[in-house]
Amino acid sequence: MTKEYLLKLLADFSETSPYNYLSPPADSEEALEEQKRRFYENNYSKNIYYEDKGDGSGLDAGKEAEYYGLRFFLPPIMSVGSAQDEGFKKLKEPGVVGPHHMMPEDWLPGAKTVISFFLPYSDRIIESNRTDPVEPSMEWLYGRVEGQQMLLATGALIRDALRAEGIRAVTPYTDDRFMMKVSPMETSKPIPVFSSNWSERHVAYVTGLGTFGKSTCFISKAGTCGRLISVVTDWDIEPDKKDYIGLYDYCSECGACYKACPAGALSAEGKDIVKCSQFLREIGQKYKPRYGCGKCQTGGPCAVRALRK
Repeated sequence: MTKEYLLKLLADFSETSPYNYLSPPADSEEALEEQKRRFYENNYSKNIYYEDKGDGSGLDAGKEAEYYGLRFFLPPIMSVGSAQDEGFKKLKEPGVVGPHHMMPEDWLPGAKTVISFFLPYSDRIIESNRTDPVEPSMEWLYGRVEGQQMLLATGALIRDALRAEGIRAVTPYTDDRFMMKVSPMETSKPIPVFSSNWSERHVAYVTGLGTFGKSTCFISKAGTCGRLISVVTDWDIEPDKKDYIGLYDYCSECGACYKACPAGALSAEGKDIVKCSQFLREIGQKYKPRYGCGKCQTGGPCAVRALRK
């Protein structure tokens, strides 16, 4: 197993996987059964936050023909970090993530390595979301919701590739133990609201994939427009060297993301998560079963590249 092999596997999967393209509505019982399988595969149904009748038909709601075949992501980039990196311990501190954040060893006893992946959104998705200053583009919404299947499938792909070589691996985001709490109403989840027990952004920072922006968005080496997923493994491999030290080393602090936020949730003082969440709830009701915004990601010069002070 090599990093080069994994990158080739990721690139091929990005090009050929049906998960990476918006499919037309199911037109047969067989297609609906396949859709149902995909709805539950890799815990997509658990982590997508919209209703379905249990047969996968919810995936067809509101699909428009002009978007069929839309590509969600470009080939991923990745970074390899040590599971013993001191940065993971800092994630348990109050004000960072919190004591509820699980450690690599919690997911996989004997963990040695954490691999983070960033899937950049396609140019069409990014450019479309710059057209209107308030309303998210349909391309962005499809990328956020239907694209989640591709994100989870990518994590499962690498996990299974490592396992095939006799290497133990877990993808936290697809694991039954993963929790994300997006509303105070989710009282059954024993973690703080607006948090998770495995923060892909913070994990990516620890592994060397990128830093934060002042908007709290993650800025990868390929910019901020994309999604993150990671794999915890006992693969014994040399970690990548980080080319940054501080939390905001990839952020130029230009302030473009503050102006781009339609909810007025961003400023030099940080992010008002309540304002952001309220705006997303309104968008979710308007575009149900899809939701998203992404204006802070597409509205600045760091959209597709990391910046340096």
